[in-house]
Amino acid sequence: MTVTVTLAPSAPTLEQCAANTFGEWVDLIGSRFVRLNLSTPDPAVFNGELRSLAIEGTHISDIRAGAHRVERRETDVLPSDPRHLKVTLQLRGTGVVAQDGREAVLHAGDVAIYDTCRPYTLEYSDDMRTLVMVFPHQTLGVSAGLVHNLTAVRLSGDSGIGRVISPFMQHVAENLDQLTGANGSRIVRSALDLLTAMLSEELVEHHAPEEPWKRILDAVQQYIDSHLDDPELSAAKVAREHYVSLRYLQYLFHQEGQTVSGYIRQRRLERCRLDLQDPALQDQSILRVAQTWGFTDPSHFSKVFKAAYATSPREYRARFEAQREARRAAAS
Repeated sequence: MTVTVTLAPSAPTLEQCAANTFGEWVDLIGSRFVRLNLSTPDPAVFNGELRSLAIEGTHISDIRAGAHRVERRETDVLPSDPRHLKVTLQLRGTGVVAQDGREAVLHAGDVAIYDTCRPYTLEYSDDMRTLVMVFPHQTLGVSAGLVHNLTAVRLSGDSGIGRVISPFMQHVAENLDQLTGANGSRIVRSALDLLTAMLSEELVEHHAPEEPWKRILDAVQQYIDSHLDDPELSAAKVAREHYVSLRYLQYLFHQEGQTVSGYIRQRRLERCRLDLQDPALQDQSILRVAQTWGFTDPSHFSKVFKAAYATSPREYRARFEAQREARRAAAS
């Protein structure tokens, strides 16, 4: 097995690995993803390649390999496992994704999503290539209950918004090395925003939840995400705008293990975090970033940011500025 790592240690690094035997492939995949069981019909001729990098909690991998099967069993899922979603874009060959009693057959350009906290299987009957994105559930602007309706569902790359996101993600796969630069986080953010739009379109057209409360919750969360810059945004205002009682609104979020105020704070913090690492906004003060996303009290913002990310906003921004300086120094 050969491994090559590029770029300076302070920046997101593109890792390129090759496995010449199936045993090496099992070791390689097992060291990077959740606990999995792998098998192949012909171990003697198997080989695979993996190109991957991590950008602020999102892991992106370009995987090329021979025929094989991936299985995450019930016994592989531990209570302590982080809640992550995986999105796979089929680039070559045919893939079958199965989870929650559904099965999606993917051809080149098709997308599917699955949840690492529940069993799933992936089946590739021939040589394949796929792009896989792994990210915390909370970074996606769709509730957990609604995402459950979309696991192992084929999202076509040649219709609807799939015509936008599929080519975009294919370009990401071909240019992973470009994500190690200053704009990598912006590109990943764009990919996740497009994915959210793709899932929302699919929900509206084909998988509207039977329970009315889930439809209301989806509408409420979309409203919150589009009004994060409103300093007056509150549970009471959200309830008024959607003609529901405050108690019922709190019940909706309780069904997802959240609170209304906690969801608003989480989404605002995520936007602030992304802006603080954005080189295009480096001249904007931290206070201005906080105010842009509805935080009016600087000391409160600093406190909740540190509680969420274990570092102060100033230290967080300084880390990315240091990474950019290191890249410039390495290039000169």
